[in-house]
Amino acid sequence: MFNKITFNFPKSSNRDARTLDTNSIWIYSIAISPNGQTLASGGYDKSIKIWNLSTGKLINTFRGHGNTVDSVAISHNGAILASGSWDHQIKLWNLKTGKLIRTLSGHTDDVKSVAFSPDGKTLGSGSWDNTVQLWNLETGAKLHTFKHLNAVRTVAISPDGQILASGCEDGKIMIWQLSNTQMRIPLAAHDKAVFSLAFSSDRQTLASGSKDQTIKLWNIKTGQLLRTFKGHHQAVYSVAFSPDGENVASGSYDQTIKLWNTQTGQLLRTFKGHNKAVRSVVFSLNGQNLISGSTDDTIKIWQLSFK
Repeated sequence: MFNKITFNFPKSSNRDARTLDTNSIWIYSIAISPNGQTLASGGYDKSIKIWNLSTGKLINTFRGHGNTVDSVAISHNGAILASGSWDHQIKLWNLKTGKLIRTLSGHTDDVKSVAFSPDGKTLGSGSWDNTVQLWNLETGAKLHTFKHLNAVRTVAISPDGQILASGCEDGKIMIWQLSNTQMRIPLAAHDKAVFSLAFSSDRQTLASGSKDQTIKLWNIKTGQLLRTFKGHHQAVYSVAFSPDGENVASGSYDQTIKLWNTQTGQLLRTFKGHNKAVRSVVFSLNGQNLISGSTDDTIKIWQLSFK
């Protein structure tokens, strides 16, 4: 039996969302497939759930982790889902069948974030054990370990696969060249922990969200701070670029999602509807919807209109 799903289209411009009542406890992470048809969610109930975005139906539930699933990611060809958990493990799943492909063991503390390389051959993972690890997905072998001085909260890999960025509990961001793992660029980014990182589709800009309640944009080539967005009243847990790179969305512990123009810094819109922290935000592939996952146990699909 599918979990109960309710769809709402309230009149208020701040509440034009479909709501997926997931029957899960605390949604920590969501990811969308490359074809835009499938959504994955992970959370406190230790499972990963797979949704059909067109119908709102629950397609499958993957079980195997022994603790909270803090991060999910889908490969660029849409074949594999990776999940990182507080059980210190990363699992690779066949997205279509739900079959467990492989378990990656090597972290010694909570896995907070996972990210695929564009070619699908490599996975990056960040952990509370102060490391970022690179994995060969074909063999499951560990390729390299990047060491930090503090817990790693988030990782992101650039669209060209050349750079990995990692954000830490100490507020710093590190930029790593994957072709030369000894090359790194530190950014003294935030006053408090960096919870989320996202690259623009052209690879030129990195967005970061922090416990210091701000979102910052960075020039990847120079390390220059381009812009700081202020407006949230509590920690920013998630950031995402729109497909065209013109907008950034941010999800916060203050229960709101905000939409910002990357060129002007203007706050375009605030979405209200969740009644607990917004832990994860992603854009649909056509840029017409924004999807949010929250610890209020729901996923919301917001209709966007920039005009």
